[in-house]
Amino acid sequence: MTARIEVLLPDLGEGIAEGAIGEWLARPGDAVTEDQPLVEVVTDKASVEIPSPVTGRLAEAVAVSGSVVPVGSVLAVLEVGSSDLHRQSAIPVSGVPEAATEAATEAATEAATEAAAEIAATPGARRLAGRLGIDLAAARTAASSDVIREDDVRTYAHAHGYTSGSGEVARRRERPEGAGSGTLPDRAVIASRLSRAAAVPTVTNVDEADFGAVRSSGVSPLTAVAFVASRMLLEHPRCNMLAPDGNAVPQASVHLGIATQADTGLLVPVVRHAETLGVAELDAAIKDVSSRARAGHLRPDELSGSTFTITSAGRMAGQWSTPLLNLPEVAILGLYRIADRPVARDGVVLIRPMGNLSITFDHRYLDGMVAAAFLQAVINQLESWREHP
Repeated sequence: MTARIEVLLPDLGEGIAEGAIGEWLARPGDAVTEDQPLVEVVTDKASVEIPSPVTGRLAEAVAVSGSVVPVGSVLAVLEVGSSDLHRQSAIPVSGVPEAATEAATEAATEAATEAAAEIAATPGARRLAGRLGIDLAAARTAASSDVIREDDVRTYAHAHGYTSGSGEVARRRERPEGAGSGTLPDRAVIASRLSRAAAVPTVTNVDEADFGAVRSSGVSPLTAVAFVASRMLLEHPRCNMLAPDGNAVPQASVHLGIATQADTGLLVPVVRHAETLGVAELDAAIKDVSSRARAGHLRPDELSGSTFTITSAGRMAGQWSTPLLNLPEVAILGLYRIADRPVARDGVVLIRPMGNLSITFDHRYLDGMVAAAFLQAVINQLESWREHP
């Protein structure tokens, strides 16, 4: 016996309520395995791949490429053996008369087809085009894929001399000689999250660390900090808490968020159970999620669920800064530029590779001594890195 499973558009987090259907990665009739990507969904913040929750067969691709659908919409229908139902993570439709199921999916397909017939574009692209008075059909010429994104509209606007006037009316302008054609992503979602984070009463503690031992080992500073921090969080569990509803709860595992700059803005892909990974495994995991975040190839679950975040801008990081929290986390660790600096040791001035680290914490749930103890533990472990594998 077989059962039919609906695959829904999941909650993508960060206030995102809808997404544009991009490329289907499997076709109706194809056999699919659990976690195999089925379809790309493009939002104002990122592109994510929706995986199959079970092993089975793709019976129907309900959502049409280019259509914009809200969270909770049916994307696809899978057929699976009834013995596999205990593994499903989507909503079963077994028990519903097959005729009713077919009628519902047919209606959904017709509605999605009508939406796609307009123009395949993300919600942010539609808003921007409307604000500038640009025909989306014309902006399609600047698109790099089947779905028009905000930066495609901006590229078209720059190329054709559009700019927003007072109110909602757009006007043409002469393009200045030598003007660039760079684009900026829609910042609405980022702005909303940062506004909430900025309202939190935070304190930042900064100290320096000698990265000589880490540099000699050949391990990247970010990987070394992530390795040490994930283990020190087990010894300082109050820094690994979540407070989504005003009650901070320590977390049993360290799901490490790695702040990553992408063309669409700042993303925080997650390395789960970081405390269980060795140095090489953690290094590979960080590189994997960061590169896929920049390419827009993350699954929805890889952009949510972190318990603690590390932020680093590498050589561009400067001496130190005051990061905003990645709510509902209660602390975030900052890694800054590492450079040779004069340091006094036993009355002698030495040149050492020094870098600052910061811990920014929610003062409602953490006191300075708790956060400072965690930061010092991280620094001590980094400076004795030769003891680690």
